[in-house]
Amino acid sequence: MTVTLSHAADIAISDKYRPQYPDDLPALQQALQGALSGTSDTVVEYERALAGWFDAREAIAVSSGGAALSVALFAAGVRPGDDVLLTPSCPLCTVFPVIAAGANPVFVDTREHSFGADPDSVRDRVSGRAAALIDIPMWGYPTEVDSLRELADSLELKLILDLAHSHGSTLRGRHLSSYGHLSCFSTHERKPLATGEGGFVLTDDAELAERCRSYSRFGNLNGSDFGLNYKLAALPAALGRSRLAALTEQIDRRRANARHLLQRLRHPQVREKRIIDGGNPNYYFLNLELDFADNRAFIDYLDARGIPSDIKRYGCQALYRFPALTQYRRACPNAEALLAAMTTLPVHPALNEAALDYMAEVINGYQAP
Repeated sequence: MTVTLSHAADIAISDKYRPQYPDDLPALQQALQGALSGTSDTVVEYERALAGWFDAREAIAVSSGGAALSVALFAAGVRPGDDVLLTPSCPLCTVFPVIAAGANPVFVDTREHSFGADPDSVRDRVSGRAAALIDIPMWGYPTEVDSLRELADSLELKLILDLAHSHGSTLRGRHLSSYGHLSCFSTHERKPLATGEGGFVLTDDAELAERCRSYSRFGNLNGSDFGLNYKLAALPAALGRSRLAALTEQIDRRRANARHLLQRLRHPQVREKRIIDGGNPNYYFLNLELDFADNRAFIDYLDARGIPSDIKRYGCQALYRFPALTQYRRACPNAEALLAAMTTLPVHPALNEAALDYMAEVINGYQAP
């Protein structure tokens, strides 16, 4: 059935996905029978389940995605005065933990075709003070984390992956997290795995895992090691353990929804963002490349018709253009060009075919002013 523009008011399109999980209540009730702290058996079981799902040796559950980054930075040996390299196309959520650690965020450019750090820019801007490189695959689209791991090793840097958007995204059949020394996730309510607030760190290095655990637990209160309290409590851990069972099915549905919508796009100036060889996005959001004289006019056109965009919601721009970060400005033309020529579309499982068809029809019907 063709969905005409007159049906816009009848189609609810939201990027806030709040699925119903029938097993949540029993999981919470069971957790309430035991200890509720961040060192409870419920949390330990959740960490084991996370490690199993992501094929990682170690998982450390923490209180947020930002906490995961703070914990990973400490575990990686980042100290005040050190440099941490990262791209400026990521969220503010990524750079603030770097500054909070007393480190210097050093912006490196992206590749022309993706949000992954460009190796030449990394080599150009690395210094003797550099301790870590953070790579941020935006909206679940894989970056070249395999070659970045090799580069980080050659430069004696720890590669930290901010995978807040990338639960289930893979490169060459492996979870993106398997390529980082440390990989950080968020389980905020908008994420594919949602516990309201929360996060976790994955690593295959037992020593790094122990540093993460110690730091997130006040240095184990041993009086010798420094740490803060970033633990995840038992109730959100119980939610995560319950919902992890449905994560594969949810990602499969996102991928199917993205295919459905893409098969119906006909506009010559709109296409999906390039997917790198061997990459498989989780479609946290569908990324579209735009080729209009005024791409923002197109985004506003969609927004006026009930189709949201992260670009507009968050005012996405190179981070050094925000007032709080101008002192760290280093020109990154590829990153600026990528953000200026794209938008995002929701494709989460709550969207039915009518909503997906409506989005395609609205896009196909756009005429640039």
